Amino acid sequence: MSKDSRVVKFKRRRTINIGIIIFLILFIYIAINVYVFLTKDHISIYEVQEGFNTTDNRITGFILREEKVITSSKAGYIFYFQKEGARVSKAASIFSVDDSTQIMDIITSDDEAISLSNDNSKQFHYNIKKFHNLYSDNNFSYVYDFKYDLENTMLDLINQTIIDKGLQIQEDTGFAFNYEVFKSEASGIVTYYMDNYETVTRDTITNDIFNTDNYHKTQLRTSDIVSINTPVYKLVSSEDWSIILPLTNEQYESLLGKERVEFTILNDDFTTSAPLDIFHNPTTGSFYAELFMDKHLSNYLEDRYLDIELHLETTNGLKVPLSAVTTKDFYLVPLSYFTTGGNSDEEGLIREEYDKDTGEVKLIFVAADIYYQDEVYGYVDTNQFPPYTWVRSTEGNRYQLSITNKLTGVYNVNMGYAVFKRIEIIYQNKEYCIIDRNTSYGLSLYDHIALDANTVIEQKIIY
Repeated sequence: MSKDSRVVKFKRRRTINIGIIIFLILFIYIAINVYVFLTKDHISIYEVQEGFNTTDNRITGFILREEKVITSSKAGYIFYFQKEGARVSKAASIFSVDDSTQIMDIITSDDEAISLSNDNSKQFHYNIKKFHNLYSDNNFSYVYDFKYDLENTMLDLINQTIIDKGLQIQEDTGFAFNYEVFKSEASGIVTYYMDNYETVTRDTITNDIFNTDNYHKTQLRTSDIVSINTPVYKLVSSEDWSIILPLTNEQYESLLGKERVEFTILNDDFTTSAPLDIFHNPTTGSFYAELFMDKHLSNYLEDRYLDIELHLETTNGLKVPLSAVTTKDFYLVPLSYFTTGGNSDEEGLIREEYDKDTGEVKLIFVAADIYYQDEVYGYVDTNQFPPYTWVRSTEGNRYQLSITNKLTGVYNVNMGYAVFKRIEIIYQNKEYCIIDRNTSYGLSLYDHIALDANTVIEQKIIY
């Protein structure tokens, strides 16, 4: 027998590779988790921060005054007797009109330089300092205001010099120039600009008036000859004036019910207070506030617009997006049913539990937080007791848990699952609310909450 015929072949035994099985199990587990992660609704988290109401309390106001533009009833050259902002009585001399250039020719032929008095010099310094303090690259109108102030001061100086020289010439030569003096028809304050808003009243206020882009002031004093009915000056006849403010909805709600408000005029950083009245323009559908002033008129005689900052109460608390806010039902339990029990000082309720085996009713103390209470009821989480549970007071009275009411709150997710936290809203706009930081069973600074309350199931693990 050959050697090869003695070889016996055995079937190879199949063995299970444990490593491959474990790998497959892990792969399936990971695949399932990836699928669940990609297909489930994700809960966005928001960290609670400090907040305060951001109502913009800065408003551009429009000045209303009792003012009248006076025109000349005679053609000729105008000479003014009053300075800008001068207070005059009725029948005070304001200006004269000379229909001849003779006296002007004599005066202007003199090569003598005009010298500045101390008062003139101080006025120039004041105008320059005012411009330096108020100038902003964002508001070029200050440049035009500065130009107007300097022109006013210079015209005051030139006009007074002409009058003084004219009188001196009369004394020295006996030459009398032919002019007619015009007097004030009422007492008031004299100013020498117009802007075509002199006839605006509270009833004619529109939103377009508050657009300052095209605002323009016209200087009334001139060295040129004027025709009949040319505006020559303006008279402000009352110390009472007002500031009209256009209001947003938030500003309207903040001012509603107030009889007086404190504010700062940002043009010169002046803080004061004034009575106010809120009114509605049915034509524009807008609300306005009118601040009534009886002082400081001369400070803003050359202004038509004032930048105002209202001093309204600022609401401080915790800032929460409105999308996180929801409501939850709570049992209303009479306060007399709450007691302490067990081995601690925790407050809770005594629940009745029926024992099917013995037929007896057991009394079991269950710790229960009071999320909110009024004069009669305490609010208890409905998750702690099934509906229609009977509870008992220490005096033996019985009460069935059936009446519910809603509380406003958010879902806190600090622990990885959603827990309802009650909130008290003290300010709200269209995007977020400010809540009281001292609410019992409420939120704390830097708590994590669900950004969208509609994506949350209470007590469900979210991580």
